[in-house]
Amino acid sequence: MHSRHIKILDMLQTGKIELKNASIRLGVSEMTLRRDFRLLEQQKLLIQVKGGAVPCPALGGERPVPDPLFQLKTALADKLYERICPCNTLFLGTGSTVLHLATIIARRNIRPMTVITNAIYAASALYRTNCKVILLGGELRTTSPDMVGPVAEQNLSEYHADWLVTGCDGAVADWGFYTSDESLSSLERKSIGIADHTAVVTDSSKFTRKSLTRFASPDEIDLLVTDSRISGKTLKTLRNFKNLEILLV
Repeated sequence: MHSRHIKILDMLQTGKIELKNASIRLGVSEMTLRRDFRLLEQQKLLIQVKGGAVPCPALGGERPVPDPLFQLKTALADKLYERICPCNTLFLGTGSTVLHLATIIARRNIRPMTVITNAIYAASALYRTNCKVILLGGELRTTSPDMVGPVAEQNLSEYHADWLVTGCDGAVADWGFYTSDESLSSLERKSIGIADHTAVVTDSSKFTRKSLTRFASPDEIDLLVTDSRISGKTLKTLRNFKNLEILLV
């Protein structure tokens, strides 16, 4: 990590960073500092706001730590972008790799697209892009800035998406994809119902564990994007689901 990034993270311990003041303090242009903010936001270390940046609410006051899988998640998201974009309407679910996809869309997408999401991070990444962003209402999760609950599910039922993209907390090759939050699992199941196609993007380590609740079986998923470190046995089992396209990075 660049030494300037470490200084930015230290400054975040006192709350919001003002762009103008921070650029003077760090001796760089505002444009350079915006690039730094964008990179750190991709790693879920801050959130960009008008005129500056604030700490991620999920940090709980602790000093943020970079994501060790940052490069892999970026590669997975890039592979997914190449496969499903352009499309007209996209639903972005939760997960850090899904956030990477949102930042790639923000940088690379050149045609208008509607993005529906329950993830505040994803909506923030698409701020001031050529995407029309629809953020679901509902209850804010306590462990991650995502919207869940009956209101979010009711909002969701009003829309249609060409693709749903989501992550997972755990996966079992012959059984399906899991999350640790029951409310989120309910929303994930309903989001599959509004989409023509469903994609799960996740690193292969998720296939070593289950989580609390299953939100989709493999035969409900059209596309899986993961990395080549997935075990041969797991891959063979997944390929038994003829409807499931698998892309490896």
